[in-house]
Amino acid sequence: MDAHLSALLRALESNNGLERKRARETLVLVGEPAVPRLVALLGSTKKQLRWEAAKALEAMVQPEVLDRLVDLLSDADSDIRWLAASGLIGLGPRAVVPVLKSLLGAPPPRGQREMCHRILRQLSAENSVLAGIVAPVIEALESNDPTPLPTRAERALSELDRVTGRLPAG
Repeated sequence: MDAHLSALLRALESNNGLERKRARETLVLVGEPAVPRLVALLGSTKKQLRWEAAKALEAMVQPEVLDRLVDLLSDADSDIRWLAASGLIGLGPRAVVPVLKSLLGAPPPRGQREMCHRILRQLSAENSVLAGIVAPVIEALESNDPTPLPTRAERALSELDRVTGRLPAG
């Protein structure tokens, strides 16, 4: 299995787009055993390799990659940010707490704010309780002044804690 997995991972660097796609789709079928190796590829300096790894992880929707997907929301490449956001949306409500935590501290770059907005808006559209809690965060993400963002994210985390009795895993 390890030799087969290694061959699939090497194929992600191919110049042949069809070969890369087949390898990526096979890695998705492999699932959990491929996750650590795909996560390691996210640190590559090669944009195409990072994109292929992010695309595979996004399709897997594995909870183990949640924190890494949150990290990718600040990637310099907008395609990688989009894939990471799609993966987090696929993980559903368990992605909310890590996304909110990523907004604490200094206001994040615009690309990260846009993807956090996309995630929170999509997930809150499916849950009215969550919508009420994250609405002020979404409003801050839409603003040209992200200064209130960390405070609003902290309030949303506190409100989630109050509503659920504990912070959700993540």
